[in-house]
Amino acid sequence: MQSWHKPADSLFMSGPDWETESVLDYPGDWFLSYAISFKHAADALVQKMEANEVSPDAVGFAVCFLYRHYVELMLKGLIDSGTLFDSRQHYFPRHQRIDELWRLCRPLLERAAHESKHPEIDAVERCIRELASIDPSGAGFHYGEHKIGLPALPPVTQASLANMRDLTNRLAGFLEGIHAWLDELAHHEADLEADIGGEA
Repeated sequence: MQSWHKPADSLFMSGPDWETESVLDYPGDWFLSYAISFKHAADALVQKMEANEVSPDAVGFAVCFLYRHYVELMLKGLIDSGTLFDSRQHYFPRHQRIDELWRLCRPLLERAAHESKHPEIDAVERCIRELASIDPSGAGFHYGEHKIGLPALPPVTQASLANMRDLTNRLAGFLEGIHAWLDELAHHEADLEADIGGEA
């Protein structure tokens, strides 16, 4: 049985086991650290479900929310990276509409790729559109109803959490790979500008 809360208790304090402590800091791009943290948490919950330590119904909303939030943060970060590469300006959208985020993100990826056909991007778009059709604003897996009292999710929404894990990890391979590629392009452009500036 758990004891009651004590006056000196603190949620953010060191404990006796340093291996259980998390350093809430992020090197480099903060969005990547946050996004990967959400995905790792969802992966861990699905693993516990597969080991029959928790039921899928007990963690379903949390897993779906964590994976959706991962995708949302990755799209926002890619928009920022793509905009920086495209126009040398930062732009990090503050809204949570995943379909609108993808609408902004895709053209940036296509311009950076300099290719006319994008089968991988088309496959990613299908996954994102499916996610947006279930929870377009991020409220569906986060809250049970909209502000006006309507259900936040379509009726009888079901999903294999293991399948969601597998597809999100494949999606992660693309999104994180694109991020690393855009980062490499940005460094290459900066090196070229520095070389040109040094020759002037």
